[in-house]
Amino acid sequence: MTANDTPRGTTDLVSRRRYLALKATATTGLVAGCTGLGGDDDEGNGDDGETGNGDDPFDTTITLDADDRGDWTVPEELFGRFAEHYGDHEAYPGMYAEHVTNTSFVAWPQIQGNVSHVYGFDRVGEYDDVPFPWEPLGEDANLERPSDGGVRGYGTWDSDGDWPSVGRESADAYQRVVLEDATGGLRQQVVLPDWRTLSYEFALSARSAGEGSIDSLEIRLTGPDGDDDADSDDALASATIDGLTDEWDRYEVDLELSEQSGSVLEGGARGDFASPYGEYVLEIVADGTGTVDLDWISLIPADAVEGERTGARFNPTTIELMDDRNVSLLKWPGGNVTSTYKWEDAVGPIEERPIRPNVVWDGLDPNLMGTAEYVEFCEFTDVEPTITVGVTVPPEDGGRDLQPPEPITPEDAANWVEYCNGDTDTEYGALRADHGYEEPFDVEVWEVGNEVWGGWQFGGTDDAEAFARRANEFVDAMTAVDDSITVIPDGMDPKYDDPNLPNPREWNQTLFEIVGENLDGIGMHRYNWGIRDTTEIANWKGRNDADALDYNEVLISFPTQFGDLLSETANEAAEAGLEEFQIMVGEWGLFPTVGQGDPWPGMPTMAGASYVAGMYNAFVRESDVLRRGCHTHLPVRMFPPEHADHPANPNPLLPVGYTLGLYATVFEGDEEWSVVDSAVDGETRDIPETGHRIRAMDDVSYVDTVTVATAEDDACCTFLTNRNLRAGTDVTIDVPETFEGAEATVTVQQPTDDPHAMQNGLGEFPDSWYDWTGLEGYEIDEYEDAVDEDGSVTVHLEPSAVARVRLE
Repeated sequence: MTANDTPRGTTDLVSRRRYLALKATATTGLVAGCTGLGGDDDEGNGDDGETGNGDDPFDTTITLDADDRGDWTVPEELFGRFAEHYGDHEAYPGMYAEHVTNTSFVAWPQIQGNVSHVYGFDRVGEYDDVPFPWEPLGEDANLERPSDGGVRGYGTWDSDGDWPSVGRESADAYQRVVLEDATGGLRQQVVLPDWRTLSYEFALSARSAGEGSIDSLEIRLTGPDGDDDADSDDALASATIDGLTDEWDRYEVDLELSEQSGSVLEGGARGDFASPYGEYVLEIVADGTGTVDLDWISLIPADAVEGERTGARFNPTTIELMDDRNVSLLKWPGGNVTSTYKWEDAVGPIEERPIRPNVVWDGLDPNLMGTAEYVEFCEFTDVEPTITVGVTVPPEDGGRDLQPPEPITPEDAANWVEYCNGDTDTEYGALRADHGYEEPFDVEVWEVGNEVWGGWQFGGTDDAEAFARRANEFVDAMTAVDDSITVIPDGMDPKYDDPNLPNPREWNQTLFEIVGENLDGIGMHRYNWGIRDTTEIANWKGRNDADALDYNEVLISFPTQFGDLLSETANEAAEAGLEEFQIMVGEWGLFPTVGQGDPWPGMPTMAGASYVAGMYNAFVRESDVLRRGCHTHLPVRMFPPEHADHPANPNPLLPVGYTLGLYATVFEGDEEWSVVDSAVDGETRDIPETGHRIRAMDDVSYVDTVTVATAEDDACCTFLTNRNLRAGTDVTIDVPETFEGAEATVTVQQPTDDPHAMQNGLGEFPDSWYDWTGLEGYEIDEYEDAVDEDGSVTVHLEPSAVARVRLE
């Protein structure tokens, strides 16, 4: 089989070891002006979590050797994103611009006891004859939910066990409104991008039965504080549907808001923030005597991007943000959801696709965003499609008792490959053509399994040999259909030493031995939580004579160690005889736990951006073997649930998003960039063992950097970040002779004050959305500079600052 995009050169063990020495100087401080643990408390840096900013700046020197460089091209696909059919509306409307939740009135499954919706039961309520998150409108309507005969529903779903926990509802449940000389109907609280458009397209399937004169419906959008009375006249937009019959028909109307609702969504677990999205209530109202049946509701912004081949309606905000940042890869459909995802549920005509419970994350998947829609979305955003196939290991073959509703088999995976890539004379290639897509989708990269080793995974296993045997079956089946694809089974980060997980090195070694030459590479995930028990954080500080800033510096300095872990894994693969081997980091991010009252270095902060910069530096340095990476999540997670107990991320101005663009846009042209040897001379710190996933490491440079240059030496770009959270640094870059006459374009992303200050607001709408104004937690300083007479460029980096210095 062929491994696409195999790193050029350095594929044998000897060359990898040679290059390790080159990379080591970029990640370790060369001068022992070492700042160990235990910060200087003279400036108020202590366990109370206050951030000091009075430490004296220190000096750092970066020396570049343009003649010593890697002999491979740094892949653009390092700067990908990970998307999942997740509870906080990442798929709908994050990718597919559908704003109605529970479009077909099916029972809302609460597998884990959570509510995967913008508003929880505390705001919506629970009703016997109306499925969440719909609510009754008016007091005089009788509401029923007939069990079959609707337009869209679960369809047939035979499964072992009691999934979903609400029971398998009949195929086509729908909503019935019964009136006797009254006005009434249904309502749903929704969030709309009214900052972007006031025009919306509404559709539903309906019929009117029984005696009476109900032949019309009124569709309204009201503000969240409007009158709940069905006779209310406070609509901001309304339209009438006429001509209801006793047969199911599809009706479409346009809704034009007269003005914005005046109320915006607020959410987030760490302090409220205002999003730009307006809060509304969608109302469907009938009047008179008789029965009205409702099903398959839709509400889509009129400015949604329409797919030319699929007819899908995509979110223009997400497309534009991905394009702005040069996101290069999108891993889909997950994530944990892949362990129960059946791809055949989401192909073909929409009206024939069943709605499925989202067993993993709760809620429902309307299956609007299927394979064809995903491929077209990738075309709109100009990214490489990367599909993750779920893996079921049956209990009799070593799998856990926690099994999916329907097993995912090697045959399922092979059929999916054939549907995407097969000729029309194959069974599933013909099915694709029958669905309207004559030409193959040509999906080249496939991941097999998602965190199969985790106890939370349906159909997973902690038996490395059981998974390796199963993975081999998947690889054989998939490559028998298309031997040109790259298939990447689920490996493990070698420092995932959590006590409830398998030994990660044994897991990877078993894959190397059993899958062997069949192995194009492995996938791994890297989430840094820090120490999950806040009591243990206090103990950690005591053991290490450390404070809150030390703890945070350890977290954001970890990417240096991650680079070493990648190198060690590549060495182990080479020792196992795997000459063509790559790693894909399919999910990664910093989601830190901190001590009570301590500063938090998450995604809305520059401290979090420094972590992201460090990870990208490690990715680039290790790109001879690391060929793909996917940061969690999409550039914008559209609507955060208020009830979430983790920080939401709906803000495209978050520092980590700008950091992504700072790196990724360098690689969007036709230039081929390679890694240039760079050595750092400056202050360092030690990293103690921290939780299960960070091991001890000495003399880690505060300034982390990587440099790339074009093959023709007409451009050189140095990325760097200051991971010291107390003191700034003056960084002098010794420029190679090749670039001594060049001009430097310097871009510095730096905190406006505290590295832990959050970017909450968005400024004035709509201009701030794309123009990157209205910043609070950070600022951008971009300027031109000439190389000094001594052949150097100097940049000042405040604590947590990230910079790019481009020489041309």
